[in-house]
Amino acid sequence: MPIASRLGPWLIGTVKETTGTTVGTIRNMGASIALQSSLYTTPAGVSIAAVYTGVATTVAVLPAGAIIHAIIADVTTAFVGASLATTLTFQTGNATTGLSTNFASTTQLGQLSSTSTIAVGRSTVTPNTTNIALFNNTGTSDLIVQVVFATAGNYTSGGSVNVQVVYAVRNPDGTYGVNA
Repeated sequence: MPIASRLGPWLIGTVKETTGTTVGTIRNMGASIALQSSLYTTPAGVSIAAVYTGVATTVAVLPAGAIIHAIIADVTTAFVGASLATTLTFQTGNATTGLSTNFASTTQLGQLSSTSTIAVGRSTVTPNTTNIALFNNTGTSDLIVQVVFATAGNYTSGGSVNVQVVYAVRNPDGTYGVNA
């Protein structure tokens, strides 16, 4: 099957305009959900007796105005550090270069963390309070979503995670349509 693209949100429902106050005459349209998925893997077989911060890797690029419903992380191979904090940080990227070297809380969308190992399993990334607004509206330009693995202790084993960013496409100003 060929791939199709469309500019702007797909609205789904049966009543586009509200013409009354009873069901069947009240606008019931909403935006459809989209998903971008990407595999993120750290180097395997690396073992260093030092703090480790990996390279920020782009896992999704969301259209302007999108609303993020969830960032799901399916860890298929554990991310193993020593007995100190081990994290997968989900952050916004730099629009110019595409990659960020700033992992400050102001650019973070959320984190998965552990005291040593991020185990195999499914987790949903909880938005950080600084950037909850980005979940509600990605803004007037496309939003780069990145992930980076870091450990404050010895890096003992690489990991692998399938990242799924679930979102609804909206207009660049965050609306769904004229009457949204």
